[in-house]
Amino acid sequence: MKTLAKKMAITLSGTILFFNNALAQSASFFDNPQTGAIPNVSAQGTLGQNVTNIINFFLGLLGLIAVAFLIYAGVLMVTAGGEEEQVTKAKKIISYAVVGIVIILLSYTIVTFVSSALG
Repeated sequence: MKTLAKKMAITLSGTILFFNNALAQSASFFDNPQTGAIPNVSAQGTLGQNVTNIINFFLGLLGLIAVAFLIYAGVLMVTAGGEEEQVTKAKKIISYAVVGIVIILLSYTIVTFVSSALG
């Protein structure tokens, strides 16, 4: 399980490093496909905006993972077949996922507030 987590962390790190560049390269083409204008380097945002975008990306990814846990717990509960142990396991997963979603939403609110306060 630890090796899977390490592999996922490395993959996500590599994806994040090249994610912003890929979006910056494709943005000018989709903005004006006839001219294919060169993207304005200064329009990519400040360091604070880029950090905020990365944090929001990770929060969105964590939100997707929490929703996946909710779906998994729902399937676990539906397929329990009357086994009380499996139902209690699913209830624990649901409660932890809901707490995680609340924490993610609060984190997003804090990041947005700090980002707007700093300019």
